[in-house]
Amino acid sequence: MGICKLTNKSGKYVKSHIIPKALTRPSKPGNKFVQPDSRSSKKRYIKRADSWYDKTIVIREGEDYLSDLDDHAIEELRSLGLLWSSPKLRKRASPSIHELTVVEFRNPAKIRKYFLSLLWRAAVSSLPEFYDIELQPSKLERLRKIIVGEEEDDLSFFPVALVQLSSKGPAHNFIPLKQKIGPDEKEIYRFYMDGLIAHLYISDPKLAVVMNPIPYDHPVFLGHEQTVVCQVETSESFQISNLEKHLNEYEAHK
Repeated sequence: MGICKLTNKSGKYVKSHIIPKALTRPSKPGNKFVQPDSRSSKKRYIKRADSWYDKTIVIREGEDYLSDLDDHAIEELRSLGLLWSSPKLRKRASPSIHELTVVEFRNPAKIRKYFLSLLWRAAVSSLPEFYDIELQPSKLERLRKIIVGEEEDDLSFFPVALVQLSSKGPAHNFIPLKQKIGPDEKEIYRFYMDGLIAHLYISDPKLAVVMNPIPYDHPVFLGHEQTVVCQVETSESFQISNLEKHLNEYEAHK
């Protein structure tokens, strides 16, 4: 029993995945993920049969909000060919390593809210894997209100950009990362799931398009009917190079 972090109501906690289980499954049933042990001070790896879940975040009513966002996002992202589990992957316009594709979401506001909910879940989780995802209480509360519909969303609040890995690769289960990207070293939170990467930009005055409100003619960020998604050849991606690095370290230390 406890207080739901999403609804602020008391009740019995339920199991809640930080990233939907459907997007973090091993490639074959029974296989396990290899990942760094965040609780160990030494170079140590562990195997997990499941993605991360927390039993101290939400009660059933709160999980219903999150499940509704998850179900909608998974269905739409798959239908648009943006996930490795899609019936048909979205093709690149050219064989170049980096390409752009224009995606039309049926409900862009709900898709954006789904990605904001991933950030909220990671930030409120007590799991040690998510210690790097830290937000000020005021921002956490604002995210919470947006998720449950108590406050209107603002596209300048954690702008979200998507990157698709355009060919199927090995299934893996990485924690969200805080990174600096680009020549201006813009700070982001990077979430990975099933061949799709979300960059959630941390408030940064150097990010020219982050205004109040964000201009609606910048479709590189989620929230528009037409959204520009960056496509990257999987074999050339940071995600795969990071996976290979950890697998090599695992083989060396197991």
